[in-house]
Amino acid sequence: MRTLIVQLPLSPASPAVAYLHAWADPASPAERLAVQWAQADLLPAAPSQTEVVLMVPAQALSWQQAELPAGLHKQATRIPAALQGLLEERLLAEPTSLHLALQPGWQRSAQAWVAVCDKSWLSGHLQALEAAGLTVHRIVPEIAPEAAHLQILALGDTESGWLGFSHPQHGVWGCPVQSAHSLSAWPAWLGHNEGDAPLQAMAEPALATWLGERLGERSGTLVQLLQPHEHWLVALASEWDLAQFDLQTHPHARRLKSLQKFVNALWTASAWRPARWGLALLLITQLVGLNAWAWKTRADWQNQRQSMTRILQETFPATTVVVDAPLQMAREVARLRQGSGQLAPHDLESLLNALGQALPQGTPAPTQLAFQTGQLQVQGLTLTAVQQQGIEQALQRQGYRWRAEDGGGVITVSGGQP
Repeated sequence: MRTLIVQLPLSPASPAVAYLHAWADPASPAERLAVQWAQADLLPAAPSQTEVVLMVPAQALSWQQAELPAGLHKQATRIPAALQGLLEERLLAEPTSLHLALQPGWQRSAQAWVAVCDKSWLSGHLQALEAAGLTVHRIVPEIAPEAAHLQILALGDTESGWLGFSHPQHGVWGCPVQSAHSLSAWPAWLGHNEGDAPLQAMAEPALATWLGERLGERSGTLVQLLQPHEHWLVALASEWDLAQFDLQTHPHARRLKSLQKFVNALWTASAWRPARWGLALLLITQLVGLNAWAWKTRADWQNQRQSMTRILQETFPATTVVVDAPLQMAREVARLRQGSGQLAPHDLESLLNALGQALPQGTPAPTQLAFQTGQLQVQGLTLTAVQQQGIEQALQRQGYRWRAEDGGGVITVSGGQP
């Protein structure tokens, strides 16, 4: 699934503000991002099969760590107020004017990271993009405290670049590259890397040498070269989503896009290739099995049909054309019974005999009988529920059905009777 990444500018939303944006394709992650500038109404259209991700610059976010009360995740409506109360003394602005967003999986963390930014600034850009016809499906931070150890990220160039730091316990902080030329602050920054923990340093081409000189031999770390804006792909791959609480954007569209993204990963991601092969093998096995079972069932049915046809023709040689062997057999048997004077199960005498055997001893005779072929209606019987059940079971053993009615019942011939 192609993704349109739009980075928010630090200035408030206005018709003249331009947005840095690029298309990202998970199918070719190594491909360099083609970053462009455009005003909101000139941003490329996003078809239904694409995802629009908003990226909040590192300079626009502050990070706070909070210990949330147990069970808060069960009371979703109270989470914003709880966050505002916990962080009120640490924030420089009124909590109600700020947007607060919790880290992914915060329910399982003793200390949860909270991303903080100006609410009016973020909501203004969301409204501007929505007015331009873009539905934002996710909002991610440019840099998040996800690295296992201290991570340094040098972006841009020596004139307008940004130096970012990320640490799992100390959060995210940074400064302009021009402010970091002095080496005085570097020992404090590097001091966040406790003990002999590895240090990860990454820089875009224009700052790779500069960062290597600042780190020197103290860290013993090689600077990893990043293509311009390659860190966007790292932010895109994270599970962060700042669209929470009252700024949750189009939840139905976001859920649908998440489902599409998951299905796309199942279909194209190399990590799911064994699962795809297993599923294909399972489907092929089921298809072969179903066809084999259908072939065997059809063969058994044809053998049974041929056997019944053979029995009919051997028993009644005069039958030359067989259309429905069981029905023709029943007719021939009935014809023989009628010719020999024997009673058929659907005759009145047979029905009365079955009723007489089924009625409990001492039961008064019915006052009214109504007969038609295969059915006898009985009226004038006063029976309890237990007696009705006993009659039904007795008639069933003789091959008849009993349907209880007010003041009696109806006897019919079962379908198995010839």
